[in-house]
Amino acid sequence: MQIEIRPVAESDHDEWLRLFNLYLVFYKASLPEETKEFTFRRLLDPAIPMWSALAIHPETKKPIGLANYLQHLATWSTEDMIYLNDLYVDEKQRLKNVGKQLIEYVYKKADELGAPVVYWSTDFDNHRAQLLYTKVGVRTNKVKYFRSPETY
Repeated sequence: MQIEIRPVAESDHDEWLRLFNLYLVFYKASLPEETKEFTFRRLLDPAIPMWSALAIHPETKKPIGLANYLQHLATWSTEDMIYLNDLYVDEKQRLKNVGKQLIEYVYKKADELGAPVVYWSTDFDNHRAQLLYTKVGVRTNKVKYFRSPETY
């Protein structure tokens, strides 16, 4: 299925929030409403190198997926990098190349920004997503760690 992928706009607030909430449910996570609203405002702020793209269904014209990504400096490269922070496709639209098209959109934007390295992570047991990711990227042997919340 060929879909339109476009940058999020202020008028997309409710649909972006719907998809972002579904993404959080998928990962059994929750965020305060103020964090979600703050994130949405950041995505629209041209001074912040963080964006969101929406996948639009060709018939219903409704958003069916999102990709939130950000640009950052790196110590191992002279070029900036892109972190694909969130990728979500509505469950009814999976296995229809929507996720692949969202990733390819981010790749295109990364190239335009002069930041060709794009990376992301997923849960180790998210096998369906990994089937896609091995087609559009290379799996690394890195293990991800976070600072323990008890220390801040």
